[in-house]
Amino acid sequence: MKSQSKKVNIFICFLSLLVFYATTLSAQEEPSGIYLTWEKDPTSTMTIDWHLKTNATQTLFYRKKGDENWMKKTGNVSDFPFSDRKIHRVFLSGLSADQAYEVKFGAYERVYYFKTMPKDISRNPIKFAIGGDTMHDQKVMEKTNLQVLPYNPDFIIIGGDLAYANGDGKNVKRWYAWFEAVKNTLIHEDGRMIPIMLGIGNHEVKSGFDSESIPEHLKEEKRKESAPFYYNLFAFPGQPGYGVLEFGKYLSFLFLDSDHTNAIDGPQKDWLARELALQKEKNTTHVMAIYHVPAYPSARSFTGRTQSMIRKHWVPLFEKSTMNLAFENHDHAYKRTYPIKNNNVDEDGIVYIGDGSWGTRPRTVHDAASTWYLETSQSVRAFTLVTLQGKSFNIITVDEDGNIIDSYPNNPLIKP
Repeated sequence: MKSQSKKVNIFICFLSLLVFYATTLSAQEEPSGIYLTWEKDPTSTMTIDWHLKTNATQTLFYRKKGDENWMKKTGNVSDFPFSDRKIHRVFLSGLSADQAYEVKFGAYERVYYFKTMPKDISRNPIKFAIGGDTMHDQKVMEKTNLQVLPYNPDFIIIGGDLAYANGDGKNVKRWYAWFEAVKNTLIHEDGRMIPIMLGIGNHEVKSGFDSESIPEHLKEEKRKESAPFYYNLFAFPGQPGYGVLEFGKYLSFLFLDSDHTNAIDGPQKDWLARELALQKEKNTTHVMAIYHVPAYPSARSFTGRTQSMIRKHWVPLFEKSTMNLAFENHDHAYKRTYPIKNNNVDEDGIVYIGDGSWGTRPRTVHDAASTWYLETSQSVRAFTLVTLQGKSFNIITVDEDGNIIDSYPNNPLIKP
């Protein structure tokens, strides 16, 4: 009996060691994906996601850079769609503006850091990188990413068509590759992580693009089902799929859904009208928007259904507002329009930039010389860097090889 009891005790000890060992491994697991964004005030908050195999709650450790003691917060856990991975998310609030914070993910020892945004940009500028259509191929996406890092942007904005997974669970590995590309090439060697904000494009949605009748994915109750990765993986803009992020009084950025899970006309248009009026009332210094399908395309047809709908329903609202830049995507090329108002070139109009060529195969473009609204159009992979200071702005566009291919206005070019 004593021998049997001894064997039982040994077995129990062995199981305990296994559980301890498994727990320790889980706690020390390196995140397979790390993603920062803002849901609320970028001067005082940060939302941090990291991906693990375990669904056990994990602790995020954080502190002001230079402080000795760590603060901690337990993350919420949710499912990574169609995957055995789990999304661990922490929302930090009450942070100091323009401050670096160090973070550690559980017992994983590497220390990363991020910076909150300043409350004012009258003296010191801020920079953000912007583009769209990020990943036909992971290596191509990473090549453009590596051109972004030397400019040290404060944040990144992507206007849809992210992993090209089409809302299909069979394509989940494309999302693994997308997050791997972000982790490999958008985190500085010293551990600085760049917050990213994402709009929605047609390749986030199961039913694709341009259905003839009102498709299921435009019905409110079908929204999350139609774009399962986009609406589960990312905290902003979340439901209903469009929103605004306000950076103090100096920048308000509107994220719009160009008929992917929200109709261009209807509740979204009503919200847009109210929001633009509110920004005008607040006297926000810079008001900008990003969406996927271009009103003024560089490669596709000017008379296409969605392009025409945006010009009919959104552009007049833009023109009544204080907006001066709108960022468009989808065409897999680079373009910048002349300032446009009332569908004519007008120095008091809005400049439309972009066309989604971050990590895709470039398309043949319309000739700018014979297209009334295009000041430049190029079949190239590129991103745009926007610098804001006080009431002034400057943009440069950089191709995948690091060449500056455009600037606006004609200020001295900004170099990394």
